[in-house]
Amino acid sequence: MTLQEELQAMREKASSGDFFQIHETVIEDLRKTDKLANVPVIGSVAPPFNLPDEENHLVSSTFLLKKGPLIISFFRGDWCAFCNLELRALQRSLAEFQKFGASLVGISPQAVSYSHMMADRRNVQYQVLSDSGNKIADSYGLMFTMPNELQNAYKAFGIDIAQINNNPSSAEVPVPATFVVNTDGLISYRFVDADYTKRAEPSEIIANLMTISA
Repeated sequence: MTLQEELQAMREKASSGDFFQIHETVIEDLRKTDKLANVPVIGSVAPPFNLPDEENHLVSSTFLLKKGPLIISFFRGDWCAFCNLELRALQRSLAEFQKFGASLVGISPQAVSYSHMMADRRNVQYQVLSDSGNKIADSYGLMFTMPNELQNAYKAFGIDIAQINNNPSSAEVPVPATFVVNTDGLISYRFVDADYTKRAEPSEIIANLMTISA
């Protein structure tokens, strides 16, 4: 089953009730306000980062790019079911990515302790980085503040976004997105959609790696 098929099956299960309607309203507002207009385009320079991984070791994009292409997956957090589908799909494709000398990192605003638990529980074998305050997500034009109605809807399920992100003053998350950065620092592939249930298919990432490695 492809990631798209898995995502579609989950969408169908979740496509009813007040919670779903709140999400639909938020997605529509994101599209209307064009908040993703500043997301870097293919051919532009990828903003650099230096972030702690799940073991609290700093990871530099500059260093990773010296080894080969870099795949960057921005995700909302371990609490997001759609994110977990994507993370598992990326893990299944990790060996294929590595055949092209590519590194893969996941970036979310969740605290290092949550990233550590997630990597251990989900058996994630690539680095999961913590973007405290969404500074890197913001540099990619992806930062989004959840409206109170959506925050409260998650809290009703026992999910406190601000607490998970160790940022009690705000519930900010990135709009999920995936980028491939070539060794010259330029973006060769991007996937971003205001609809958080839509994600990049790993086969598209592999196809891009084949192209830039040819």
